[in-house]
Amino acid sequence: MRVSVLAVLASLAASATADSMRVDTWCTLTQCNSGTARWDSAYGSYWLDANEGCRDPPNVPGMNSICMDWGNKRAHFFFDNQPKRCLRMTEDYEWNAFADCNRGLGPSCRRSIWSEVACNW
Repeated sequence: MRVSVLAVLASLAASATADSMRVDTWCTLTQCNSGTARWDSAYGSYWLDANEGCRDPPNVPGMNSICMDWGNKRAHFFFDNQPKRCLRMTEDYEWNAFADCNRGLGPSCRRSIWSEVACNW
């Protein structure tokens, strides 16, 4: 079977592209909600729920599960036919882009950036 050099290079480039996620979190005095996250990959951007715990994100093609561990600022995820892959929170900052994020008057709003890293847990 003959394999195209371009097909091999495209496959290597796609596998070398790291995925990332941007999470917007709203916190009140009693709880936080991180249900608005944007998953970015070489194949597109998709919305998913990034609250604590594990789930099957229906909007990300091929993703079987994602598990968020906010206490340790890490996550892991699985795609079809791939080993476990991991993310770490690399940025976290106050973000007041919405009207209900008034300082002291409404919920606290934060944005975090999660970048793919080697899994060591």
